[in-house]
Amino acid sequence: MTRQMRALHGLIRIQESEKTRAARELLATREIEHQARAALQQAETTMMQERQIAQTGQSELDDFRAWFPTGLNTIGAAREMHDQTLRGVEKARLEALQVTMTLKATQGVFQRRVKERNDLACRRENAELDELARYRHGIKTFIS
Repeated sequence: MTRQMRALHGLIRIQESEKTRAARELLATREIEHQARAALQQAETTMMQERQIAQTGQSELDDFRAWFPTGLNTIGAAREMHDQTLRGVEKARLEALQVTMTLKATQGVFQRRVKERNDLACRRENAELDELARYRHGIKTFIS
């Protein structure tokens, strides 16, 4: 294997490891996004439950009015966190895609080099066979 082929092979191994790392990162960001979505849904559910409780009487309505700004802040923070995690997932997805595309391109170069090397070896072998056939034909002609 030539130095260039060894270098390409080494680069492919590094890129495969980067692809694995990027896939793990994408999986982790998706998990964080799911947790953030669950927190947002929980905050919205709590708001609805508190509103329903407040509709039952005056003291509950006063409690709801006092709690309402806190509930809105909780929902706002949960929504911001969810939006942030969605951006993180998209960034991780793009990185994983880029790493995968780079790996495929490098593998393509490696495969073309292997094919070129095999084609060259095949042409050399055919040239040797042709030379041997000409030599043999020359000997037969000389003997005749």
